[in-house]
Amino acid sequence: MILKGERGDLEAQVKKMNVIIPMAGLGSRLRPITPTTPKPLIKLAGKTIIHRIIGELYQYTQVKNIAFVLQQKDILVENNLSQIVHDEFDKNIKVYFFYQQKAEGTAHAIYCAKKLLKGRLLVIFSDTLFFLKKPINFSELDKYDGAIFVKKVIDPSSYGVVKRNNKNIVIDFIEKPTTLISKLAIIGVYYFKDAGKLEKEIKHIISKNILEKNEYQLTTALRKLYKKGENFTTIEVQDWLDCGSPKKLIETNTYLLEKQKYKGAFLKTQKNTKTQIIQPVYIGRNVIIKKSKIGPNVSIEDNCVVESSDIKNTIIQEGAFIKNGDLKNSILGKFSKYNSKSKSLIIGPYSNLNRI
Repeated sequence: MILKGERGDLEAQVKKMNVIIPMAGLGSRLRPITPTTPKPLIKLAGKTIIHRIIGELYQYTQVKNIAFVLQQKDILVENNLSQIVHDEFDKNIKVYFFYQQKAEGTAHAIYCAKKLLKGRLLVIFSDTLFFLKKPINFSELDKYDGAIFVKKVIDPSSYGVVKRNNKNIVIDFIEKPTTLISKLAIIGVYYFKDAGKLEKEIKHIISKNILEKNEYQLTTALRKLYKKGENFTTIEVQDWLDCGSPKKLIETNTYLLEKQKYKGAFLKTQKNTKTQIIQPVYIGRNVIIKKSKIGPNVSIEDNCVVESSDIKNTIIQEGAFIKNGDLKNSILGKFSKYNSKSKSLIIGPYSNLNRI
């Protein structure tokens, strides 16, 4: 990943880009983790989901402004997001926050950040992680009006999909098709050469109350742009990972560990603690592990304590304390305390499940 200070010749190659990241969803499938930790700020193998999303594309373009679309104002969340952008990527990026208090569809979410709907634009929805097949040269994409990031799926009925011709030009956009039209699912990442045209189209469908699946859909706006002569190509990603449910989140964590999508681990243990680490495992800073068996496929974030436990296929968020744990396929939230024996559970932030 290219971080600040490692930009090379990128600034000379690519004009600055605006980025809009809608993340107003409630994350209800990940309760009780999400009420205090929004899904994009959940850490997997040392990095938040939002950090990984930004980082995958930040390697190939220079960012001018980033807008996060939240459900409501939250100073703590906003400070965390600003810190990620400025500390990990570039302190000169301007960060904006907009709010979608009522879920009215993907187009509506983007329109909440209409201030940035101009010039070159990336729209990145925060529901999933993705990894590209090959580097992107955004300057070469200028022969198109934009690009839709896609992944072939077995069952496309739960996704928006695109239909394309033999020149890799999109000829139709379909939201959650009931019949098999295409297996190219839209993963929620879009590039626009001139976002002003998108702004006008979304403004039109909202003002005319043009609904699809009872919401203002981005696919509606894209379909209308195509009919007006706009040409969109597709960029097929190598991997597309769902983070929307506990099971999928654990599977994504396993993928990141197995693909080594993390940097070196740090471990503080005392001598003769009889601790066994079975890779792949991520261990954060200031973690203490005693008399335990950890792994495979375990992420333990900073400042955790694990004693007398056997843990596998599990995500442990920062500040957690686990003793006498026999855990697999589990998620423990920030600062949770666990002293019990259970095969599978999810503990929300600040929970206390000590057994007396």
